[in-house]
Amino acid sequence: MRTLLLLGLLTVITLRGQEFDAVAIKPSAPGARGGGYNLSPGRLNAKNQSLKDLVRFAYDLQDYQLSGGVGWMDTEHYEVLATFPANTADRDRAQMMQKMLADRFALTIHRESKEVTGYSLVIGKNFPKLHAPNPAQQPGMMLGRSSASGLRTLTATSAKMSGLASMLADLLGRPVEDRTGLDGTFDFTMEWTPDSMNQASTGKGGQDAPAVDQNGPTLFTGLQESLGLKLETRKMPVEVMVIDRAERPSAN
Repeated sequence: MRTLLLLGLLTVITLRGQEFDAVAIKPSAPGARGGGYNLSPGRLNAKNQSLKDLVRFAYDLQDYQLSGGVGWMDTEHYEVLATFPANTADRDRAQMMQKMLADRFALTIHRESKEVTGYSLVIGKNFPKLHAPNPAQQPGMMLGRSSASGLRTLTATSAKMSGLASMLADLLGRPVEDRTGLDGTFDFTMEWTPDSMNQASTGKGGQDAPAVDQNGPTLFTGLQESLGLKLETRKMPVEVMVIDRAERPSAN
């Protein structure tokens, strides 16, 4: 159970309840590259992750939603192997992860409101270039890359504008709010020139990856040209997690 103690605008978080069956934590090998999370029934393996990476994963946060802490929380990386019942729900597994961070890293955090720069998704100058959904296709959005131009692609079937706003927030690392006023679901496709961060995060930077057409549109331009939508910069309040203190992990 999560107990919330309200102190003015702050929410101090303590955790009790469900735990992993077993957890092993060790420092990553010197010079380790890559990393990520491997989830399977009853098993979580986090590879080459900093404490801040682990916090973002446990609480499902974007970069702008986490602040505080000191240098080693970004620079020192760990391997975490945790086991739990195979039928554990995602929400319960997240709470186990949160409790592990509190127990093994002595993590103390609180929530507070912060104003950040984000975007409003709105209709552009021309009518939106969206298509009626094909009922034969399953709803979803898929990121890919064109084999011909190397451009990033987003293909959506029966997608809501709120879903597009959420995808754009993930791509930009900033909050995006749907203000199109468009109800219902749509099919659409857009493409844009990937930046180096996006190429690295999708693992498309190897020798077999196609050369990127550097004359392709930016994400912002692609949104306007392909969908008739645009992003407007605006300040907005968001809830953030603040790290108050943490320690290097306790022994296994």
